[in-house]
Amino acid sequence: MIQEALQRATFDSNSQVGAIFQVLQTRELPPTYFRTNKLTSSFLEIVDAYGVAKYQEANTTVFTIVTFPFLFAVMFGDWGHGICLLLATSILIFREKKLGSQKLGDIMEMMFGGRYVILLMSLFSIFTGLIYNEFFSVPFELFGRSAYACRDLSCR
Repeated sequence: MIQEALQRATFDSNSQVGAIFQVLQTRELPPTYFRTNKLTSSFLEIVDAYGVAKYQEANTTVFTIVTFPFLFAVMFGDWGHGICLLLATSILIFREKKLGSQKLGDIMEMMFGGRYVILLMSLFSIFTGLIYNEFFSVPFELFGRSAYACRDLSCR
């Protein structure tokens, strides 16, 4: 089919040299391509740091979008610091067009590239910080005192 189209194009154009088309047999798999947008591109880079998926394998970036920020928040878990991260990331997102066209430093460029990752990490940190009752590393009894009582005599 392709060979016939090439022959017809050669004849119609009065070309003196015909097109050559050969199908190559190979054992290599086609390359992997995942469509990304501004949100998913940073997460795909994190996944690709561990290894690129082979042809017809699942795109694990979908799982990373939720699990990576959540596991960060489990370790970080402070809603005061989460709000600071949220404010800093909001500035990067609202000035996205202006900052995207400027020459940024190395660290600022890396932070700008991961702005949506940091946004999700800050939102999850606020959530887990509220659960942990942590505000700038200080216990913040927003929902009352802890239900767990210290049984050691030194606590009383």
